[in-house]
Amino acid sequence: MAVAVAALLSACVAADVEDPGQRAAAGAVLGATAGAALGATLAIDPPLGALIGAESGAALGAVTGAITAPPEPSYRPIPVPAEAVIPRFYDNWPPGYYAPPGNPETQSPNAG
Repeated sequence: MAVAVAALLSACVAADVEDPGQRAAAGAVLGATAGAALGATLAIDPPLGALIGAESGAALGAVTGAITAPPEPSYRPIPVPAEAVIPRFYDNWPPGYYAPPGNPETQSPNAG
């Protein structure tokens, strides 16, 4: 029975995990469940502990779910350089980078 319940719980996952609203709802459910379990286990009065744990767990889970949503992607075009930049195999430094000052062992990049 436990395996069947665990397999059925996988269907409760939100359809779009990048949507902050659905992440908040899923976080609220998970937080309420964990809060009720911890509250009932650790409180002197288990029903009251479960009630308080479910309320605080739902609030914390919803906030955590909404905060951890990934940012929306930006579809800005990537600028294309005017000239083709083909790096050579033995170039030491990428374009725009320079050797650290005062280090005699570093070689300067090839001009090009």
